[in-house]
Order: sequence, then structure tokens, then C-alpha cells
Amino acid sequence: MKAARQDMLAGRTFEVLLMPSEIMGYDPDTNEPIPMPQKPKSVKAHVTESTGYGAVNELELNNGIIQKTYDIKCDIAIEDWIECEQLNYEGNVYKVVGSPKKGIGVRNRVEVYGELVH
Repeated sequence: MKAARQDMLAGRTFEVLLMPSEIMGYDPDTNEPIPMPQKPKSVKAHVTESTGYGAVNELELNNGIIQKTYDIKCDIAIEDWIECEQLNYEGNVYKVVGSPKKGIGVRNRVEVYGELVH
């Protein structure tokens, strides 16, 4: 399965920059919080952009289930994934609105859903 997934995605992945939020460290003497920026991480991902069907950032009702629409979906290998609040794809910044882990038998990827910020 793993080899089949790699073959299927060969040549169909794009560069995505994961931008994690700052973590809070603490001064050892005063115990004051100190923001510690983390470095962005560049990963390869299969990217699906919104088709433009319907308005962005609205709720849809599908078979009695309320779903929030998204602007972008990125399938990122689970070993490349880091928790982040934003991602950058082709010069656009997206806010991460969901990141469920997926896979058959074994979790091997994360589907990251994003809303366009600017």
C-alpha cells in the first residue's frame, strides 16, 4: 500500500510551507513567558484547491451533516506533519481549520483543510 501511494503521488506533489505558531518558553529566573518562534517547515503535499462552487467559509448541509467549506486541502505524509496554525501555498496564506489523520490500516497521512487568509 505504501509503495502504491508513493507511485500514485509521484510528480503530483507541490511545495507547501507549514508555519507553526510560537511556543511559549519560560525564563528560568523570573518564570516570565518568553515567545520562541519555530522555523517554518517546507513539505511536499498533494494539494486540492476549492472549485469555487458555493461561497467560501459557509456551512453546507450534506445528508443531515453540517460541514464547513474550505479553500484548500493538502495531503501531507504523517512523518512530515508538524502542528501548525497556518500554511503557505503559492504565495497565499491559509488558516488550518482541520487536520484529521487518515490511512487504511495504518495512519500514514494528514488531510489538512485551510481557509484563505490573504
